[in-house]
Amino acid sequence: MKILVFLFLLLGYLGATEYPLYKKEITLPPITQPTLVKVALDAELYAHTQVNYADIRLRSGQGEEGYLIKKIEQKYHIHHKRLSASSYLRRDSTFTYELKEPFEIDKIELHIEDRNFESYFDVTIDDRLVVKNYKIYDYSRETGNVDFSIELKPTIAKKIQIHYHLDKTSSFYKKYKDIQKATQYLTMKSITISNHSREEALRYPHYKVALESMESKDKKSSYVFNIKNSPFVKLGVQPLEKNFNRQGRLFYSSDASTWYRLGSFTLSSSSINNDKHQNMITFQHRSNFIKLEIDNLDNRPLTINEIEFFEMPYSLYFIANPDEKYSLYFGQEQQMRMPNYDLRSLITDKTPFVEGKIGVIEPLDITIEKPKISFFEAYRELIFIVVLLLALGVMGYIAFGLLKEKS
Repeated sequence: MKILVFLFLLLGYLGATEYPLYKKEITLPPITQPTLVKVALDAELYAHTQVNYADIRLRSGQGEEGYLIKKIEQKYHIHHKRLSASSYLRRDSTFTYELKEPFEIDKIELHIEDRNFESYFDVTIDDRLVVKNYKIYDYSRETGNVDFSIELKPTIAKKIQIHYHLDKTSSFYKKYKDIQKATQYLTMKSITISNHSREEALRYPHYKVALESMESKDKKSSYVFNIKNSPFVKLGVQPLEKNFNRQGRLFYSSDASTWYRLGSFTLSSSSINNDKHQNMITFQHRSNFIKLEIDNLDNRPLTINEIEFFEMPYSLYFIANPDEKYSLYFGQEQQMRMPNYDLRSLITDKTPFVEGKIGVIEPLDITIEKPKISFFEAYRELIFIVVLLLALGVMGYIAFGLLKEKS
């Protein structure tokens, strides 16, 4: 009997979860030929779709249509300038480079002739020290790894000075001759400075998310936020306290009970040193909940009432035909396979498109959305098994009664 009850419950479950739960209509600009359309996903779609968007389906009067969902990438142009030293002080190991016009830089590539060494460099821009003890190395003989580039924050420069520390410059060639440490002068013919200027500023949608819950124990504090399945690219955290330097870890969860680690971060601020910058935690992920776990050591817990949430924008692309209506269907509860359409390999960053808009969310009456097929036809094999088991049960009951009467 329990088996029969289970089978009937299974039938009910299959009927309830096989179809999408929500719909959004798409509004298109006027088009006269097949045209690539881009529509931005919104908070309602994030809140009611699976993490990998596998449950989204695009439909028209012709049936299901192909589409592609992708995040909006930042575009860059790279500008270079190659410079020779205007002066070199050997005793100070300092190269000076002067530019005719100010130039913004975020990377310096050193053209060094020496091999098999490591050294530490300082960079001064317009008499201001911007990089200290930056490690440059050539491990060609040991591992083959080489790094002659210096990364720095975008800075406008008119004069650049590069100084390397002789006392920290080790020659690995001499090391192989049983000399543990020796200094050497480096031969640097030129440098290349560059910047990665943004072609179009990508402004992430951002908003405040209030604290859901907070717990402190074992010298750690956990702060939970409900981000409603929205994809994020970074989180701004600004505790109310003025002076702190704490280590922490970022976790995510679908139900706020089972947590998975994303990575580590540091939060710091100092009114003494006039350092009051916005603390940013940079990770890309999508989930229902996130948790900041912060080590307090012997300090009081930080007061964090909200975070600044920076959303990673995603858009859906599809080819629309004139005089055709399109809608998005989503929200299916059971896990689905992510569809793979030809459009994935046809779109590039240079493909022209028009922008459409998605409407408000519409809950579906799944009895209307189901195909016109009877319940018994859809589950005839399972119903046949149920009927067969019922018949066997009745026959067994009759046989048991007959045997009881004879005895």
